[in-house]
Amino acid sequence: MILRFITGHRAVTSASSINRHELAKAFRTLRCGQCNEEIESQAKFCGQCGNVMAVPLKARHEESKPVRCTNETPNFARAQFADITPKVRAEINSIMSALFRERFILILNTVVLLGVNLFGFSLSLKAYTEFNGDEMAKLIIAFTPFLFVNGLGFVTMIPIRGTKREIYRLQQRLQFLRAQMEYHHLTRSS
Repeated sequence: MILRFITGHRAVTSASSINRHELAKAFRTLRCGQCNEEIESQAKFCGQCGNVMAVPLKARHEESKPVRCTNETPNFARAQFADITPKVRAEINSIMSALFRERFILILNTVVLLGVNLFGFSLSLKAYTEFNGDEMAKLIIAFTPFLFVNGLGFVTMIPIRGTKREIYRLQQRLQFLRAQMEYHHLTRSS
C-alpha cells in the first residue's frame, strides 16, 4: 500500500519484482505544496502554478515531504531598474516634443494636400459646367485648372514623405532609449 502511494503503481507481492529505479525516482521527486504537481529536485519554480520553490537544503534530501510554495519572486529574477538620468530624461522629452511637432506638420500637410485637390476639382467642375461649347472644349477647359492646381497640390507629397520618415526615425530612437532603460541592469559593467 505504501508503494502504491509513492509510485502510483499497484502494490506488488514479492520484493524481487520491485524496480529499484522506479523506487529511487519516486523518492527523488518533489511535489508542489500548492498544486501538488511533480517537480524536479533542482527546480526553482513550479511548472504548473509558477510559484517559487522555497526548499531548504535539508528538505532536498527528504524528498517524501511536499514542498511549500511562496508567491515571492526571487532576487535573481527581479529587474533592478536604474533611475532615469537627467540626460536621458531630457532626450526623451525632446524626442516626444519633436514627435508632436512632426505629427502636427504631417496633419497640416495632409490637410493642405486635400484642400488644394478639392479646390482644383471644384474649379475644374465649375469650368466644365459653366462653359458653353462642345464636349471636347469643355474637357480641355476643365482639365487645365485640374492639372495645374492639383499638380501644384501634389508638391506637398514631398514634405509628407519626409515627415513620415522623420516620425519613423524619432519613434525608433525613442524605442531604443526605452529598451536601453529597461535592460540597463543587464548591460552595466560590474
